[in-house]
Amino acid sequence: MTSASGQALSPNVERALGSISTIVQFALIFAIIIAILELWVVVLGLGLTGGFTGVFPMGVFPGVFPMLVFLIIDVLVIRHTSKIHSAANNGDIAALKSLNSLGYAIVALIFTGFIPGILLLIAYGWIYDLPSPQV
Repeated sequence: MTSASGQALSPNVERALGSISTIVQFALIFAIIIAILELWVVVLGLGLTGGFTGVFPMGVFPGVFPMLVFLIIDVLVIRHTSKIHSAANNGDIAALKSLNSLGYAIVALIFTGFIPGILLLIAYGWIYDLPSPQV
């Protein structure tokens, strides 16, 4: 495998990139599942489904608006995680290093859930340990 700059990668770096790609892919899958569940709660809470209009007798479920905020943040985390996954698959260490953010991992932990957050925290450490690309 070669890096985005065309340099050959060592076997250790190739294995690390494969591991990063895999763990970020799992984080992405779990984040998407959580976002779908949040979307479902928002749809139910707003009474947008014909069969469930009586689920929340007080009208609009009071938890809809915070859940909508969580959903928006989840979409941003999914987008960022997708970029990390793409950079790992392409062997672009420079892009991985620039996308690596402890802040996004903590936001994912708080808003997206325990599993994606922990996986992104693990990936953060692995990306941090990658050797810097040669210029």
